[in-house]
Order: sequence, then structure tokens, then C-alpha cells
Amino acid sequence: MKILAIGAHFDDVEIGCGGTLLKHVKKGDEVYIAVTSSDEHRTGNIKERVFEQQAAAELMGLPDKCLFLFAETDSDADIIGPLDLIEPDIVYCHHEQDTHQAHRRSSIVAQAVGRKQHITTLFYDSGSTYDFHPNVFSLIDYERKHAVLRCYQSQIIHGAINLDRVKKKNSFWATLITPNPRAYAEGFKVRKLLWEI
Repeated sequence: MKILAIGAHFDDVEIGCGGTLLKHVKKGDEVYIAVTSSDEHRTGNIKERVFEQQAAAELMGLPDKCLFLFAETDSDADIIGPLDLIEPDIVYCHHEQDTHQAHRRSSIVAQAVGRKQHITTLFYDSGSTYDFHPNVFSLIDYERKHAVLRCYQSQIIHGAINLDRVKKKNSFWATLITPNPRAYAEGFKVRKLLWEI
């Protein structure tokens, strides 16, 4: 399958669905990451953040060609067009209800990419999401996800990534689907899914 994960900023995708993307990579799926506001400079040096994103992608086993970077000034159409060409089977994106304006825009773009009938679209929680009630869960290897998140040292130092909070959230989602007290999971809300039995 072709998997497209879309986030507004470097690290959004890894926070929301990094563990699940690692499972897709292990399964042999083609995984792509798109960042819709890659020139956002308020939480750190852009060049440093690009380097962190590349390091995270490399640790996940993704080649450079799987990373798409767009600017805040790019029109929605100029982002949607190239991402349409990927022809993804699954799109992971920000939940549409989010307090961050760039996250909301990224969600709108992602839902447009996921508009075609066969594409499954799943929302993730990136930390500033509200009214998020996941109804699909993915058990993950949290240690591998943690290693990927540690690539974003500038954001950890800045306080934009709280590793303890991410771990607790992933632990809580797991309690909803398994009695294993050492399990971790990512939660998703279905936007559109073809359920095949």
C-alpha cells in the first residue's frame, strides 16, 4: 500500500502516528511524509528542523524522496496537486478540530487529498487537538517511536514536544483495547474507511 502522513510542522506526524508509520514500513508499504508549513520559524531554526526531520525519516527507514516539504505561503492547490500524484491508499492527518491554525489548514489539505472514494482517511491527535475521541487503535512499539521523537532535540528543548505526555497518552490509548499494562497504542478517528470483511 501507499501511505501518506500529512502534518503542518516537522514532528507533527511522528507525534500523532509515528509508531503506526513504523509498522507500515516494516510491512513493506510505501510511506510518504508531507509537511505543509516547513518554513515555520517560531519554534526554531528552519535548517536545524529540516535536518531533524531528515534524521527522523532515515531512522524510520524512509528515503529522501518520501519527504515532501511545502511552505506556509503555498496555496492549498499547489500542495494538493503533488500529493494527489502519490495516489495513497491511506492518509493520516491532523484532526480537523485543533487550536492551531496551521494544523487546521493541514487537515483541510489532507482531507482534499483523501477525497477519492478508495482512500482511507484517519485523523491523529498532535497535542493541540480537542474533542478527539479515537475509534481506531494501533498497537505500537513505543521504544522505536520514542527513538524517532528524540531526533527532534530542538523541539524537546523548546518544550514543543513533551515525551512524557506522549508516552502517557499512548499508554492510555492501549488500555482501551488490551489488558496488557505494558502496551502502547496510537488512537485515530476515522474520517472515511472502507471496511472489507
